[in-house]
Amino acid sequence: MFNNFNLSDKEIVKIIEDYKNLINKNSIINNSIDEDLQQEIKLLIFRILSKNRKK
Repeated sequence: MFNNFNLSDKEIVKIIEDYKNLINKNSIINNSIDEDLQQEIKLLIFRILSKNRKK
């Protein structure tokens, strides 16, 4: 099954940190970083990677 990730919160945060530059690049609106958009991207990444986690 696709998206059957079994990542801990710590591992997900590491992935987000590893892709910090790409997230920042895609959070630029009007030549500045939109912090709300940046937060939305990080939250979406976290939700997707922790979606099928066993509780």
